[in-house]
Amino acid sequence: MNMTSEPKISESEARKLQILFGKDVAELDKLLPLARQMHKESIFSDMPFDLPQLEKVVNDLKGETGYHGAVYVEYDGEPVAFAYFNFCPMMGSRKTWITVMHTIYIRSDIRSTPLGGYIWDRIMMAVRAWSAPRGSKGLMFNVVSGIAIEETDMVLRANGATHLGGNYFMRL
Repeated sequence: MNMTSEPKISESEARKLQILFGKDVAELDKLLPLARQMHKESIFSDMPFDLPQLEKVVNDLKGETGYHGAVYVEYDGEPVAFAYFNFCPMMGSRKTWITVMHTIYIRSDIRSTPLGGYIWDRIMMAVRAWSAPRGSKGLMFNVVSGIAIEETDMVLRANGATHLGGNYFMRL
């Protein structure tokens, strides 16, 4: 994805997109295929998929507490992307609140295409629009799935993110 300028897609492609936010995302049937695919691609694919954890996410969204948000994207009727995030105090400063991007997943067959870049931009626009009225001071990205690490780094840096170190996983 070239994230230095807004990706361009045709009007006909844009019309094939359906983007849902917040409580409209809280349907297990919509999220399950993408969550399963993300799990298969992740470094944790050899571990059991945790359906109750996904159900908790869906229930948090249904609760509409204002602390959990989501974006879900379909292209031509097929699920292609989702993001799940929450609003919480920053570690070390309970007076400073941030939006923590728990999960962003764009399906592998479109991730590195102009359509994938366009979807990324739309997800980020939605997250910023959700975060700003809450007084969020910024977005913290959890990059813990092991999926497309170099590409994720490139996209985040191109969008102005500061690299703060990294997450590491050591098997026991």
